Amino acid sequence: MVRGAKRVNTGPSVLSQLVAHLRAPPKLSLPEISSLRLTLAARNDHFGARHFLKEQLPRIRFANPDMQIHVRKMTKRPYEGWRPELQISFRNGNTETLNLHAKWSTAIVRELMDLAGAPSWLRWKAEAARTGVPLVPGAEHEPQVFPEDHPEPRFTLDEWRVKHSRKERRRLELEAAEEKIVAAPVSVAPIRTPEQIAAEAAAVKEEAEKRKAAKKEARRAKLDAPRLAQEEAEQRVALELLSKPKTGAAAILP
Repeated sequence: MVRGAKRVNTGPSVLSQLVAHLRAPPKLSLPEISSLRLTLAARNDHFGARHFLKEQLPRIRFANPDMQIHVRKMTKRPYEGWRPELQISFRNGNTETLNLHAKWSTAIVRELMDLAGAPSWLRWKAEAARTGVPLVPGAEHEPQVFPEDHPEPRFTLDEWRVKHSRKERRRLELEAAEEKIVAAPVSVAPIRTPEQIAAEAAAVKEEAEKRKAAKKEARRAKLDAPRLAQEEAEQRVALELLSKPKTGAAAILP
């Protein structure tokens, strides 16, 4: 590329891609809902809810700018048994909670829109059924979930905290740490023969002698450095005297 030349962007910008994602059909309009409260694990669990937070919740915010949205991303340890949930508050004062356990992000969107979507959602469902397009972008990749593979936790986060006091949670944490230590594989050193032990000892002794000799040589070089420098200076002066032309009596005498 020539220095000073302007770089030409041939593809769509990041901003245009983001706007296209937010405006992609269907429009997730929820006029009857006043607020949403999403509770999920911050990492290592609740993958469908986490994808919903990343991919679909911005689209809901874009389509409903006046809606209040609260997100609780909590640290979930392996011994904690609580499920993700979406608490819905309607403008008429009613509330409802969606269980998000083992649900794909597009399945969460469908369930939410079927519950409180605008009339345009029903028209979109009919259009999608007629044309064969996915009801929600990405729904064509939604896997089939089997309950036996993902047993559902009995409690929500708040219920689990009420049932387990802070002292009991500390006990569970210590028990999980002890189980992890016990389950950790123990490395066993291989058995060495007497010949191997003797060879290793000889190699260690030889290495120690080499280091000792190197230190002794470095010490000797350090002590001899002033003497060698003086001898080199004297030789340099003698060579300079010999290189000068002789004059006067020194030029006549042999």
